[in-house]
Amino acid sequence: MSAKSGPAIPNVKGGGYKPQSSSNVLTYVLVTLSVIVLAALIIGGVVLGANRSKESSVDHNGTVTSGSTDLTVGAATAKATIDLFEDPLCPACGQFERTQGEQVTSAIRDGKLRVRFHMLNFLNSGSSSRDYSTRAGAAMQCVAGEKNQDLFLKFHSELFQQQPMEGGSTDHSNDDLAKIAKSAGANEATQRCIATGAQVEAATKAAQESLNQLSKAVGGNVSTPSVLLEGKKVELSNPNWLTDILNNKN
Repeated sequence: MSAKSGPAIPNVKGGGYKPQSSSNVLTYVLVTLSVIVLAALIIGGVVLGANRSKESSVDHNGTVTSGSTDLTVGAATAKATIDLFEDPLCPACGQFERTQGEQVTSAIRDGKLRVRFHMLNFLNSGSSSRDYSTRAGAAMQCVAGEKNQDLFLKFHSELFQQQPMEGGSTDHSNDDLAKIAKSAGANEATQRCIATGAQVEAATKAAQESLNQLSKAVGGNVSTPSVLLEGKKVELSNPNWLTDILNNKN
């Protein structure tokens, strides 16, 4: 579907050694060195453990990073990073989510894939409210604010599972979008963010910048869904596109 046509150190205290008056000086020195080495090992272990815990929190528990144009999920150490461009009203994007969404989500959760989601809004005019794509993108921004990868992916999926019809007589109000977010597990602050349209301006700017980015990458022939790998468009008509990307990355 063409844009032109509408388609997130414990303080280790070591005990001091007090030599007795009968202590041998050499023994004192050796014991002191042993205490220092042991303390260093303990502290080093704590620091390393803390760093690993932090990495685990990012890569496995899952977070969401909000950029100026995208919402990013997935491990920084993933085999591949892709840019996924979608319009919330785009029927082909809905079909893409239903047929490819589970595979993409699994790759993200397995730490193999990192995805930068770009929510476009060129189909606003195809919605009953004339601004649905922007408001849905704003809802994504609100949900991303919780920095919860599982929540974000669930809401993203629901957004397309409950997608309004392009050119239809109705679409989702902000309150409707907030209810979808609630069912996905969003907290009250996020629901309020969606209901009030707090991120509409940010979503509008992100959509325009993402559109420019995609247009430049594909020579102006913009369509959604589109996937870029290292700035180059991926052929989504190939049913094995994701498997090929992951297999070709060492």
